[in-house]
Amino acid sequence: MFLETKRLFFRSHEPGDEAAFVRMQGDVDFRRYVGGTAWPAQKARKRFREQYVGREREPYGLWATILKESGEYIGCCGLVGDAPAPHLAYYIARPFWGRGFATEAASALVTFGFEDRALPRIVATVEKGHRVSEHILEKLGFHIVRDETIAHSARIISYYELTCGSPQRTEN
Repeated sequence: MFLETKRLFFRSHEPGDEAAFVRMQGDVDFRRYVGGTAWPAQKARKRFREQYVGREREPYGLWATILKESGEYIGCCGLVGDAPAPHLAYYIARPFWGRGFATEAASALVTFGFEDRALPRIVATVEKGHRVSEHILEKLGFHIVRDETIAHSARIISYYELTCGSPQRTEN
């Protein structure tokens, strides 16, 4: 186990996580705000086996996010990239939306980054208009740095940043 919160723990991906990962990546609503269309099962399985399962990434990378009470795989979250400014990522499967898991995970990862890794800043990106993710980042004290339009698409990506020592909020 890499990290834990009141309701979640984060660990390396295991072969038993594959089916839930494939369902999550194949969900049209889930994929809508993470860069595109739902993945075919074959693509999701291949990506899971080649880039997720058995990859020790401590301290940076996407960790299997597990619900403590049931042991269910509910997504993958982490700090991606390297110091000094890794990217905060939180991907929660649709059946688990609306319960505060993304906020709980993001808050724990920000605390880990600043307190345990002594990072000077953490960055995040969100597709403009994804109000839930924008709200999570704002609750945690992130501020928007810029918007960028993706070439040949109508997508606009908002870039956020939080610096160590900035006031962090975690309340509604």
